[in-house]
Amino acid sequence: MTEDQPRLVVRVRDKGRAKPVPPEQRFVFNNITTKGQDFSGRTLESFSVSESTFESCRFDRLRLTRNYAQLGNGQKQAVYRDCSFDGAKIHGMGIGGFYRFERCSFRNVDLRNWFCAGAIDIVDCVFTGKLRKAVFMGAPPDEMRAQYRRDRNEFCGNDFSGAQLFDVGFRNGIDLTQQRLPMGPDYLYIPEAAGTLRAAWAEAITWTELEIRRVVLIWLGIGIEDMNRGQKQFHLRPKDSYGFGDMKRDMHRDG
Repeated sequence: MTEDQPRLVVRVRDKGRAKPVPPEQRFVFNNITTKGQDFSGRTLESFSVSESTFESCRFDRLRLTRNYAQLGNGQKQAVYRDCSFDGAKIHGMGIGGFYRFERCSFRNVDLRNWFCAGAIDIVDCVFTGKLRKAVFMGAPPDEMRAQYRRDRNEFCGNDFSGAQLFDVGFRNGIDLTQQRLPMGPDYLYIPEAAGTLRAAWAEAITWTELEIRRVVLIWLGIGIEDMNRGQKQFHLRPKDSYGFGDMKRDMHRDG
């Protein structure tokens, strides 16, 4: 990073007072290209990357548990190519952004709150460990497509088969036949969403238990909306709430 590039000063609140984050607890890069760097084992308060490229870099055992990571900001895509995040514990993977993970390793990770509402490509990556509360998107939201000058995100060749997924959704046209997914009794894979959802709707509409019918139709309606946006297959964990935790509790209490 050159001296004439702007520095981002990050501050956190401590009992109502702002204080600078120590340099060793922040990761801030703007418009750099680097290869073969080892950033492993760091515990961070801040992770902010803009318009940068990392190739064959190691972020193993990275810890970021209090704030959201900013994995890619700016008008130019940030790229992580052949990088390793093995053993990372990141509890705020981020909301939106403009970045690409290509052939990256996320083995034995604890990743949470990863909402890909932006121009985010994930290609040929491997995940094991736990992913909690994540939404991957095959296209940017409609209102962001002009900003990022694209209609599609690239999301293919990823291996989630060794990961545990909790409240993880694949939306906006991700082709799940191009991914390896965890299977077994904890998961439900729907290879043909259109026929399955329409048949389930036709069945549920006949139910006489009105409250259960109402909740199920809401769920199915959201699935049909995702289907209309291009999602042809679904991968679900029936025990998850997918944002309907309060609704489930209400049903249990009413019963």
